[in-house]
Amino acid sequence: MEYKQQEIIKVLRERIASGRYTDLLPRAVDLAAEFQVNVKTVNKAVGQLAEEGILERKRHSGTRIVRDKTAVSDTVIEVLFDGFTSIFTHPFWHAIWDAMIRKLSLEGYKTILTMLDSAPETGLLKLDELSFFPAAGRVILGAGEKVLLDRAAEMRVPFLTACDPLDPAIPQISFDFTEGIRNAVIYLHDRGCRRVGFIGQTQSFIHPNQLNKFNAYLGAEQNFGQIDAALIGSTRPTMGGGAKALDEMLKHARPDALIAAYDHQLPEILQVLKERSLVIPVIGCDGLELPGFPADRLQVKAPLRECGRLVAEKLVQAIHTRKRPGSVILKARFENGK
Repeated sequence: MEYKQQEIIKVLRERIASGRYTDLLPRAVDLAAEFQVNVKTVNKAVGQLAEEGILERKRHSGTRIVRDKTAVSDTVIEVLFDGFTSIFTHPFWHAIWDAMIRKLSLEGYKTILTMLDSAPETGLLKLDELSFFPAAGRVILGAGEKVLLDRAAEMRVPFLTACDPLDPAIPQISFDFTEGIRNAVIYLHDRGCRRVGFIGQTQSFIHPNQLNKFNAYLGAEQNFGQIDAALIGSTRPTMGGGAKALDEMLKHARPDALIAAYDHQLPEILQVLKERSLVIPVIGCDGLELPGFPADRLQVKAPLRECGRLVAEKLVQAIHTRKRPGSVILKARFENGK
């Protein structure tokens, strides 16, 4: 019975936030029939929302939405982020976040951050207890599970995703690393590197486009001959994963150069190479500003701050026009310091 009550609270909160209920709440007897519970359970759920100031109960006139409480949502943007790391300390996500909230602030919006929990082994989100915050619009950073995106679409407020490319039907600001990584691989082969390895994600339980970097590497390497599976080190974008994947690779192969899918793993990857006395070119992807690394280093650079700015710009435009946000694909470029 307690579980049903909390479930009803969550659904009612989402319906109020999405604008499905704008004045009077349906009668308790009708809600009880919909949720297949007794009226007492519905009344307890409604009573809790009334205590929070979201609803107002008046005898003989029904239960009303408290407008001055819900109106706050008109100036709020909810950002949902996979909680595998901190958005404030992770250089990739922080660059996008910072540019986004600066633009939203200039437009008069406040930002609420909702951290999503995920399984460390697979990256799959735990969505059973997810409850959206009342908001004028939403941004989903880094998560591509269909269940999450479907639920966001049901809320009837504009939303955008960033950063892996998803299905064209999903409003998104995404990165395409295909051309940048291809040019990086060509650059390495032109300088005599015949065994170019890859460290990054090679499988996904969420969406195939999470493998954009890996597929770009495969496509580029196939132009120079058969792929050597021993030169591929698989890791998710978590700290420590790059070093572990490289250690495993070096048990079976010796690369002439490396493409590292995630810049924030570069320090640990270079440390492993140093310990093995291997001096080879390593090209990182993302374009992060890393302490101790020259600004003109070899890199495949994504326009992170441009992504954050566009997310805010497209979302605000959609809120004002009440139209679906437009999507943009940003190309990452190979920079060789020249």
